[in-house]
Amino acid sequence: MKKIESIGFFVNTTKANAARVVEGVCTWLEGRGIVPLLPDEQAAALQRTPQTRISKTEVVEQADVILVLGGDGTLLSAAHMPQIENVPILAINIGTLGFLTDASLDELYPTLESLLTGDYRIEHRMMLEVVVNSQGFPEPFRAFALNDVVIRHYTRLIELDAYIDGELFIPYNADGLIIATPSGSTGYSLSCAGTIVEPQLEAILLTPIAPHSLTVRPFIAHGEAEITVKMRAAYQSVDVFVDGQRETHSLTAGAVIKIEKAERTIQLIRSQHHSYYRALREKLMLGEGIRNA
Repeated sequence: MKKIESIGFFVNTTKANAARVVEGVCTWLEGRGIVPLLPDEQAAALQRTPQTRISKTEVVEQADVILVLGGDGTLLSAAHMPQIENVPILAINIGTLGFLTDASLDELYPTLESLLTGDYRIEHRMMLEVVVNSQGFPEPFRAFALNDVVIRHYTRLIELDAYIDGELFIPYNADGLIIATPSGSTGYSLSCAGTIVEPQLEAILLTPIAPHSLTVRPFIAHGEAEITVKMRAAYQSVDVFVDGQRETHSLTAGAVIKIEKAERTIQLIRSQHHSYYRALREKLMLGEGIRNA
């Protein structure tokens, strides 16, 4: 196991306690001979002089581990950095709800101790690769998603044809369509009645947003499936969102969106005591009404 000599930071600087947490962690790491790497823009937002003046890209290139201090949104932003798949990520939730993060703020230092002693495991999370061909694009657009790809129009019904491995699956008349990973099954897909899927599985979820037909239901395709979505209606544009607002594009009529499992994965550091099932039970209060009835 490689010795950890440097830890890079990705921080949600809008959190009220972010500056205090970062200062404490940097001091704690330096006391153990580990170099904290804080990107300049985040150091400036936290009104802290960085130990080394580097960019986010350089943090990813130089760090042995990335420490995410925030919530799922902060982790999703980190997941869109180039070469991030090469660096293990430890995500600590310093906000409220978070399914991708490993531990809460009160578990921060015990979790860091476990990291330094090697008492942890790595989870490889599946990602999606999306390729978009649309009029007005000089060449196909390519992106990666850890959670989901969302196709929608905010003011009217859209008409989409979804194909799985080249075969027409469902013609959707809906407000939109979510194509999600198992990691993303507890995100937007869940709020649209999608199924919760074990994050270690390889699967692709298709969840319609407010479908205008009772015969249309969420569906889980196999992990190697190639999902193709074609726009049927001659609307001026439909929006595509990759992992929320991380990447947004407007597509013209006739656009073709291909989505499949990416070759890259994200490495999430998990403490040996982390339980996905406990996190689901506690954060979603699963079964609470039944238990207390």
